Amino acid sequence: MKTTQALLFLLAIGVSHCKKSDSSSSAESEAPAAAAADEKPAVDAPTVIDYPKLYCENVEKLKLRSDVKEEIAFFCLNGKPTKDFLAFRKDALAQTPGGYKLQLLQAQHDPDGDRSEFLIAWAFHVPIRPFEVKARPIYDYVAQSFTTDTIDVKAGAARRMDDPLDSGLHLWSADMNYDLAIKGTQGLTLTSQRKTQYNLYQVQSGNEEMGFGVEHLTDTENPNFSRSVMLNVSFNDGSGYNDGKGGAVVITLLHFVLSNQGFPATATKSIQEIAQHAADSMYNGLKQ
Repeated sequence: MKTTQALLFLLAIGVSHCKKSDSSSSAESEAPAAAAADEKPAVDAPTVIDYPKLYCENVEKLKLRSDVKEEIAFFCLNGKPTKDFLAFRKDALAQTPGGYKLQLLQAQHDPDGDRSEFLIAWAFHVPIRPFEVKARPIYDYVAQSFTTDTIDVKAGAARRMDDPLDSGLHLWSADMNYDLAIKGTQGLTLTSQRKTQYNLYQVQSGNEEMGFGVEHLTDTENPNFSRSVMLNVSFNDGSGYNDGKGGAVVITLLHFVLSNQGFPATATKSIQEIAQHAADSMYNGLKQ
């Protein structure tokens, strides 16, 4: 009798232990399932890249066909973006489509030599990526003929298809020419001519999100112009680098040193008209 009671007691303990183990095991198996249900699939966030910083770390390393260090310094100094660079970028990102405005940064006249120096800049945002900007015929947008009440510009451009490139980052070259007639006071017409070359570069090897365009004077003995430089800086707007989205910020700087032929006010007005036409042509060519 005692033996039978002992066996029943041991069996009762065993059954109780089994029930506890089953309950514990069930709880443990349900916990990971509940945790898994709360987890959401990982989504890659767009890579945040400081494009002005990256641009300035690389643009000064490019092998260029002309010395434009003076103009590059407007954007980058010692490998870092300047305040002007950052300010123009901020303005481009904040403006409404087509809301860009030209800034006359310098209009200096030398009364003894009849020379004038101009520095003009503008910036805008376009919905296409920088590699698409580089694929457009920017030289055709810039070298366009047009006429107003005070000026008549005859211009043209030709891509140099067989031109040897300077490096793997040099994409193409184009020859450009301009004939300018300005209606001055006292019934005078002021004329000038210049020949330039436009070269386009990729700023960093393997990175198609940054481009650099340089137009420089090729007829160095030109009596009308001693300096004619245009820089076009373009880079991803930073809104979504690795998700196939985003547009481009384009900042342009013009630097002219020219003969005003004794009419500095007329030269100032005319240069601003020419710059405005170039800005409008570029924007219209790149905005879609």
